[in-house]
Amino acid sequence: MSLSRAFDIFVSLLVMVFFAGYFNIHADLIGLQESPVPVGKEVEEFWEWLTWAVFGILGLDLYLKYRKTSNPKEFVRKHWLDILMLALLPLFAGFKIAKIAVKAIKGAKLTKSGFKAYLGAKKLQKVGRGKK
Repeated sequence: MSLSRAFDIFVSLLVMVFFAGYFNIHADLIGLQESPVPVGKEVEEFWEWLTWAVFGILGLDLYLKYRKTSNPKEFVRKHWLDILMLALLPLFAGFKIAKIAVKAIKGAKLTKSGFKAYLGAKKLQKVGRGKK
């Protein structure tokens, strides 16, 4: 088995393990109530680092494949799936950012509702004082 073939198999296995772990940790993204395999905070933090390691390895893989190919059009035609996977990986990291943003928006809406309730109660208090 050639070294490039072994590297391709390694990258494929790494990506499969990464996505399985990612969807386990973020099970709510695929509609599950809880993770199939419970994990701790340490594993979640490790997975954040692993995301960028996988991104780097995919980038290295594409670079090596590009160096083998002399024609850029042929490279894109032959390795379009690899390019797409590399382009979409930061999107998965963005899901976590989007999840945090949604929580922040919900918190802001809750704060806004609380402030409106406070102002409404203050108005009612003023109206109640005016009738005496």
